[in-house]
Amino acid sequence: MKLRHFLYLNTKLLNDYLSAIDGYVYDVERRTESHSTEKAGGLKLGIPVLKGDGQVGEKANEEITREVQISDAAKFDKVFNYLSQDNEVKFYEIMNEAEFSQLLRDDFFEVFVTPRFSRKKEMADSAKKLGELAEILQPFSGEQFLDEKSKTAIEGFAKLDEIKDSKGIACVLNFEDEKYPIVTYLDEQCFKVEQDQFVGQVNVLCKIQRKLSKGQNIELDEMFEGVKTMATNRAQRRKLPKDMKNPEIIKDVIRGPAFLVIPIAIYQ
Repeated sequence: MKLRHFLYLNTKLLNDYLSAIDGYVYDVERRTESHSTEKAGGLKLGIPVLKGDGQVGEKANEEITREVQISDAAKFDKVFNYLSQDNEVKFYEIMNEAEFSQLLRDDFFEVFVTPRFSRKKEMADSAKKLGELAEILQPFSGEQFLDEKSKTAIEGFAKLDEIKDSKGIACVLNFEDEKYPIVTYLDEQCFKVEQDQFVGQVNVLCKIQRKLSKGQNIELDEMFEGVKTMATNRAQRRKLPKDMKNPEIIKDVIRGPAFLVIPIAIYQ
């Protein structure tokens, strides 16, 4: 059994998979444990040369019934073990062209990667921290760390995080050589740690949603995607400004060959 520290775990997906595997899902079960105890009894021994007390045992059985909570880690182990049957879940620390070609849509795989959030989110997070640091240090120094222009710029970048993507938090998982990047979207409710602790190399169990071939690309956090979608006919699309693109400073394009995946769990 592997012991894992979960940084992210999609329990809804786990329950869906367990329901498909077992035909049902439950969070609590009753367990009965039997214990055998031995009661000591006194026995007088009489021997010509030696006298003393001996002990004789009397066994008694005791049963204890408990209601136990099925942990998320236990549910994950069951799903992982099921998927690992017949060596169906492949593990990759690095990937080559042949392995990329063999993997198909809806395949599960486990990867050892380094995650990063989208450029927009990283910039927004950095702006928030810089603004907070300036507020903390100013009373001690009595100096204005940021002029009004800088404060306005930082506040603007910090508000970028308020523009939410309906798909979730965009994240890129990179192998050590940064080839065959993996794009995924994380549900904020599934984090098991604070997002600023989401660093370092991790293992990820995920399901392939689709593959991006060489020449294809995907842009993370495309802010005008919703506006473009609202244009339902050619006439409306012609009226849209041609420069409706993310500013270069936050533009984040992932180019194929790459993966778009559904993350089940991220752990160390």
